[in-house]
Amino acid sequence: MYLAGLIFTVIGWAFQLYETLIKKTRSINAFLPATYVIACILFGINSFMAGDMFYAVMDAVCALLALIVFLVLVTRKKNA
Repeated sequence: MYLAGLIFTVIGWAFQLYETLIKKTRSINAFLPATYVIACILFGINSFMAGDMFYAVMDAVCALLALIVFLVLVTRKKNA
């Protein structure tokens, strides 16, 4: 689970790197928070299975915050 979460995190940052360096924009690519939500969920599952409840809750909070950012980005792009 942990390795899969890291892979999703790297994929999200690769999309953001493309957005910043290749497209030369300062906007947040929607794939970054989307993949980060998936990664946080996987990290949370991993922490829960290991018995680390504090880290599992923290991962759930991070996933919720990333989901909010993703939804704001998606709705903002539709309105623009």
